[in-house]
Amino acid sequence: MSSLYLHIPFCHHKCVYCGFYSTARYIDRDLYTESLLKELHTRKDFIDNSLQTIYFGGGTPSLLSLQQAEKILTGIENVYDLSNVTEITFEINAENADADYLKGLKRLGINRLSIGIESFDDEDLRHLNRSHTSFQAETAIKNAVNAGYENISIDLISNLPFSCFEKWKKNLDIFISYNLPHISCYTLMIEQGTMLEKLIQNKKYFPVSEEYALKEFDYTMNVLKKNGYIHYETSSYAKPGFRSEHNTAYWTFQPYLGLGAGAHSYNGNIRVWNKEDAELYMSYYQGETSSKIQSYELLTSEDRFNEYVMLSARMQNGLDRKYVKKRFPEYYENFSRRCREMINDGFLNEDLSLTLKGWHLQDSLILNLCNV
Repeated sequence: MSSLYLHIPFCHHKCVYCGFYSTARYIDRDLYTESLLKELHTRKDFIDNSLQTIYFGGGTPSLLSLQQAEKILTGIENVYDLSNVTEITFEINAENADADYLKGLKRLGINRLSIGIESFDDEDLRHLNRSHTSFQAETAIKNAVNAGYENISIDLISNLPFSCFEKWKKNLDIFISYNLPHISCYTLMIEQGTMLEKLIQNKKYFPVSEEYALKEFDYTMNVLKKNGYIHYETSSYAKPGFRSEHNTAYWTFQPYLGLGAGAHSYNGNIRVWNKEDAELYMSYYQGETSSKIQSYELLTSEDRFNEYVMLSARMQNGLDRKYVKKRFPEYYENFSRRCREMINDGFLNEDLSLTLKGWHLQDSLILNLCNV
């Protein structure tokens, strides 16, 4: 089975840290919706007919109207077999989490919400250039619970250069108080071309030390584990039965089709990505231009092996000797030898799951295991 991703690039404004494609310029949302459906029909055979997960990401999907979201879902249902779909995720910004809107999404079949909280601290939110307040963040969670959603995830960002350890502890305390089933704790990344990068270059902010970053990381692992959460991927924690099925499909190399400006697709042998230009994207699917809007990469065996290492090393279960021996026999001997070195150096357990040192030094672990 396969997965479907829909990229909704609309935003009121850009957050300082965001490296994903989004635009605050005016976009005709009805026209963008029509373009998504045209791409869907054009590229439907990139994956097989039976879907397991659907994900609305962004950008800000919650800037879609209920009518537009329904039109997209109906279009998907007309193309693919949805009888095996177990998870339909919709990303929500806290300021857009109106109670009636969330209830409307639920009626459309959305069964999982991912709420972009980032912080429950108003000062941090201002520094991040988020549009919501801490009050709106907690209201969004309450509205989601009251709307009847059982599968709710929130995002928080750690290692903020303008914050402190006590604020991070409070963020996690507030999350735990709601007993939600999933959280993504992302480490702040300084992405090229973002406002944050410029602020750091101009010495307005200073990145946190590695020692401080590990302090927050270890605290997060420990406090969430004590409260019943499984640390199943570097940034992801879930109660039993609530792992993100869609993201797990990415991490385990299941095929997926990505629709929309800037979206990526993968079918086991080839990666395809759309240009990060919503206006060009709409013009192309409205027949107004023949300009190239897609690029692709045919993956070699070495590419696939290295991707396996990079993604599997982020997962709680770690790597799998049997899988490598069967899928990548040409790399197995070196892989096995390097794994033994990583075990001896304390990065991996005997079953190739990550030790605490492995979690701390993932980049070194990955570099040592990749075929480079």
